[in-house]
Amino acid sequence: MSEATYEVRVAGALPDELLRELRDLTVTVEPPQTVLHGSLPDQSALFGLLSRIHGLGLRLIEVRQVPADPR
Repeated sequence: MSEATYEVRVAGALPDELLRELRDLTVTVEPPQTVLHGSLPDQSALFGLLSRIHGLGLRLIEVRQVPADPR
């Protein structure tokens, strides 16, 4: 699988330690959710992000692949 752009919605606010790891993604807060948006290099990176979210005890709301941002 090649690079793809994703939108990941998580309930609540993300802890600072995860925000520091997500420098390459756009993070917006749409109370009561946090939305992560950006490109991931492959499916392993997506699963790593989801595993990290799960490991922190955060509630995953939605994951979807979205069209890449025009540059």
